[in-house]
Amino acid sequence: MSYADDPKRLARLLRDLAQALEDSGVNPVGASNERHMMDDALAAARELDPPEGQGRSRKFVGF
Repeated sequence: MSYADDPKRLARLLRDLAQALEDSGVNPVGASNERHMMDDALAAARELDPPEGQGRSRKFVGF
């Protein structure tokens, strides 16, 4: 199975990439290219596989 067929797997890879960059010493509040890569990876992971309780509400309200 490829990453294109499994968005949750791709999201996990992106989260792991961001964690590896942080573990390697990338400043989490800096402005380096690596820091921007971390932010982009985490944003893409949230888009592909939003955390529970996040994202769009699935409730319908009628009056």
